[in-house]
Amino acid sequence: MREGFLKKIGPLGMAIILIISAASIYMAFTVDLGVPQRYISQHDAEYYSQNAGTMEELLDELREFVFPALEGITESYVSQGGRVVIHAEQEHLERVRILIIRDFDEALFEFLPS
Repeated sequence: MREGFLKKIGPLGMAIILIISAASIYMAFTVDLGVPQRYISQHDAEYYSQNAGTMEELLDELREFVFPALEGITESYVSQGGRVVIHAEQEHLERVRILIIRDFDEALFEFLPS
């Protein structure tokens, strides 16, 4: 049966199949999915949760290295309760939350719609 299929599509059909296969493999390894590279923090959650100064340090790191790669963040600050509060547009809020807690402890943050 396989030989009958190969005879039906002929050399041109096989060339098209090979080109499509090669293009698919190329795209699978080179396409940009819009996910920023992971950020390796300089400190752990225990360090950042020590006081307001270390939380400000975390916020500075986020603003310099993480926020530029994310869309929809409208405001960020350290709250009185000692957490980094991040306001993002509603349509970007969940993606922002997922990408930040992927690299940092969620207990350090509060995510709110703007």
